Amino acid sequence: MKKKNICFISNYYKTQVFVEIAKTLKNHNIESFWIIPNKKQYDELQDIFPINQLLYIGKKEVLSTNNSIETSIDFKINELVYGDRVLKHEPSKWSYDYLNKLSSLYSNFIIENNISYVFGELTWAHELIAFRLLSQDKSLNCKFINPHTIRIPNGRFTFFTNEFQSNILETENNANVKDDFIKLEKPAYLALNDKLLAKKGTISHSLVLLKNFILRTNQDANDPTLYSNPYHQFKIRTAEIYNRIIFKNFVTETKIETLPKDKKRVLFTLHKQPEASIDVIGRYYENQLDLIHNIWRILPKDYVLLVKEHSNAIGDRDFSFYKSVKNLRNVYLIDNKADTHKLLDSISAVFTVSGTIAYEAALKSKHSFTFAPTFFNKLKGCKQIAWSDFKENSLDNLIKENTEGLDHAEFSKWLLQNSYEGIMSDSFGDPRCVMSENIECLSKAFLTIID
Repeated sequence: MKKKNICFISNYYKTQVFVEIAKTLKNHNIESFWIIPNKKQYDELQDIFPINQLLYIGKKEVLSTNNSIETSIDFKINELVYGDRVLKHEPSKWSYDYLNKLSSLYSNFIIENNISYVFGELTWAHELIAFRLLSQDKSLNCKFINPHTIRIPNGRFTFFTNEFQSNILETENNANVKDDFIKLEKPAYLALNDKLLAKKGTISHSLVLLKNFILRTNQDANDPTLYSNPYHQFKIRTAEIYNRIIFKNFVTETKIETLPKDKKRVLFTLHKQPEASIDVIGRYYENQLDLIHNIWRILPKDYVLLVKEHSNAIGDRDFSFYKSVKNLRNVYLIDNKADTHKLLDSISAVFTVSGTIAYEAALKSKHSFTFAPTFFNKLKGCKQIAWSDFKENSLDNLIKENTEGLDHAEFSKWLLQNSYEGIMSDSFGDPRCVMSENIECLSKAFLTIID
């Protein structure tokens, strides 16, 4: 293979996975460069890669640069700041200047090193700046690719080519095609999340958080993905603990068996927030209380709306949020531990921003609607909608007309052809992803794309 240069954007525990892939790719004459926002990871990567292959984008380093490239690209900086879980709380005097200066650094780095691909997540504003630069400036001859799990079936991932993880890089060179029929299964990360959740709220966990705050563990004021003011982080964590206590002791959820038997059911599942799945992928639909209100507006008298909290989000929302939900007529806050697969059997439709629940519903031949575009909108009965659809249709008509899309067999063939074996996760959330067998699978898929 002709020598090629690629770039990874480091991202906490995902970095370890990218490092192992990079080591394998080097054996195939592929050199890896890096964009790094965190000083600790910058220092660690210097022990593995030559320093001239590393671009450190700490706040001070970026803000001190004077070079700039004239560009007609509108990066929508306001949108990026508003959707970034850290920058939206930071002083605008540095955050806007920081983002505006990034594009010239990226351009120079890509041109000087003849980089063909940039691989990274699409969570932080600095990642989205890179994506928008490469999408619009074709002269750089470089593509931004987002490797990410396809959720169902487990143990497979794909390469997304847009910000919403709705467009998949299609290929005819996938020699590792799994000839099978996609079956409904619970995403593996849910079980792993449950183990992490069990630790939350314990005294030991709270003491660890307190110790980390006092000792400033893993704090880096120069990292654009971390709060400049440590007390802001402390305030957020304290609020989470308080909200979790209030939820467990004062928020009453409705058991499924006590719901009205003579009413049709519509389900809306809440997203954890902040989270890329809603703040980035689902932008302009990130106010989840507004979503509930607007679904409720078109709710016929013979329907009830079920709202289900994400078990990993308990602590994110305060008591007033749940009170507002429960005050709505024919709206029920249901048990967050309820089995969603069983619940789907009794509902007429599902609404979500970009959640897997819509994918699961469609696999059970249930009607589902997403506000953000998703790759599983290709599946029959899983439709992306907008507020205009609410204004112009009744709920019954939305359900009745939701008939387009690939059937189960066609969707399975398409998705399996354009996805690959391998667990694409992070080493903290799923330690299996850095095992040698898995790295081999991931690397084979990267080679297919790069070649």
